[in-house]
Amino acid sequence: MRSRLPLFFRFLLLSSLALAIISLSFPGLATDDLLTIAFAGDIYLGGALEALVLKNPAYPFLHIADLCRANDLFFANLEGPLSTRGEIYIEKTFTFRMHPQVVHCLTAGGVNVLSLANNHIMDYGPEALIDTIQTLQENGIYYTGAGLSLKEARQPVLIEKKGVKIAFLAYNNTFPLEFNATNEQPGTAPGYESYIRQDVKKARAVADFVVVSFHWSAELLKERKPYQSTLAKLAIDAGANLVIGHHPHVIQGVEVYKHGLIVYSLGNFVFASRNNNVQDGLLLQVQLTPSALQAATFYPLNINNFQVNFRPRIWTGDQAQRVLTELQALSAPFGTAIEIIGDRGVIKF
Repeated sequence: MRSRLPLFFRFLLLSSLALAIISLSFPGLATDDLLTIAFAGDIYLGGALEALVLKNPAYPFLHIADLCRANDLFFANLEGPLSTRGEIYIEKTFTFRMHPQVVHCLTAGGVNVLSLANNHIMDYGPEALIDTIQTLQENGIYYTGAGLSLKEARQPVLIEKKGVKIAFLAYNNTFPLEFNATNEQPGTAPGYESYIRQDVKKARAVADFVVVSFHWSAELLKERKPYQSTLAKLAIDAGANLVIGHHPHVIQGVEVYKHGLIVYSLGNFVFASRNNNVQDGLLLQVQLTPSALQAATFYPLNINNFQVNFRPRIWTGDQAQRVLTELQALSAPFGTAIEIIGDRGVIKF
């Protein structure tokens, strides 16, 4: 018997079914009615990677371009200045600097919001920081966490998308302390409790949604330090909705606290080094409305550069299960329930 539904309504029905199937298959897929923000860890485009991205800015995103660009905003940590100027500011084991033209790699990957609050952004001093800020401004990339004074470094970046006002703040809780800004000296925003409390409250007064980023913990440490929990919960108590951590180069656990989500470390993202101890990272995609988080989806990444050569891949199959099971185990002490759906980890609010 032929359907008596008009052709137009049959089309709508089939389209709705197709969208439902797609949503079940890809739980983190961006939708028109929700604001979607992606978060990744550390980015360093210098070293052996620099020549590759100067030749082909999209080089690191070969396998993940669609995921990276399918967001309203994409936040990450820029691990070093974009400059050819300056002198080594503080003698240390590793000093990073990137040619300013690698900024086109960021735009090619859809990265449009950056934390500058870390232990490498001042490696070549105030001149290189000034160049970095100018380059980001010229290329339409938002930044927070560093500036020409302490006041500037503590200033949030406020962005409005789909009717939602989002404020981003970033703090540096690593050494050397000389990288921190003062009233007269350029540098990073130090993650002092009083600063965090004041800044988040001010940001919450003008924004619907507040993100706080911390550069903290210790390299290769998978368990959170007590002070990470203290600062993250202080930020949420002051009005933040989401806390994002980086610096350990490996993943740490996830905690749901009150109305907010704490991601203690996403690990590396696109990072110009090779280390067998650095194999897995996370790309987080959150969906939200003006009033609250709706869902958080974790994509496990292969960032072992001996295998991917600075082109992260999304882990699938057994490897995805391995990373997501580890994330569940790291998060279990905090009472966090992460559901594994296919090759993704999902938290629904």
